[in-house]
Amino acid sequence: MKIVVDSSSFFSGFLPDANNEYFTTESVIEEIRGKRMKSEIEMRSTFLHIMEPNPDNILMVKNMAKKTGDIEQLSETDVEVIALASQISASILTNDLAIQNVCREMKIDYESYKSKKIKNEIIWKYKCGGCGKVYDKNYKECPHCGNNLKKFPVKIKVIR
Repeated sequence: MKIVVDSSSFFSGFLPDANNEYFTTESVIEEIRGKRMKSEIEMRSTFLHIMEPNPDNILMVKNMAKKTGDIEQLSETDVEVIALASQISASILTNDLAIQNVCREMKIDYESYKSKKIKNEIIWKYKCGGCGKVYDKNYKECPHCGNNLKKFPVKIKVIR
């Protein structure tokens, strides 16, 4: 089974083994700072393939994340992980709920490693506290009146 591993899984103690075919991106490896964790992963590097997703898959993930309202919560590394899973038809091992939400919309299988799994499918929007205008993305301030925006769910669906 092909599995793409994100940073949160490594931070939670996941180590690749011979049971599956594991993949990740260079940016995930760069996020790992601790010497002990880095050396444990390096010792198991024969079980971990490092690949980069193609730009088309990255764009597809960003477009979906904009649709779900998760684009502000996803780092570039998160986007790359989802794009790689899409590109190689793999599942994702992640504790990140925003990644799980986008994966669910994109029909990418995901599992949580020692953490919670997403329970609701949520589409997010942003509303100005001053003028009440609603936006698909988060701005530092409302483009219309300059007040702060607040994130709110537009659609919540319980996942069974």
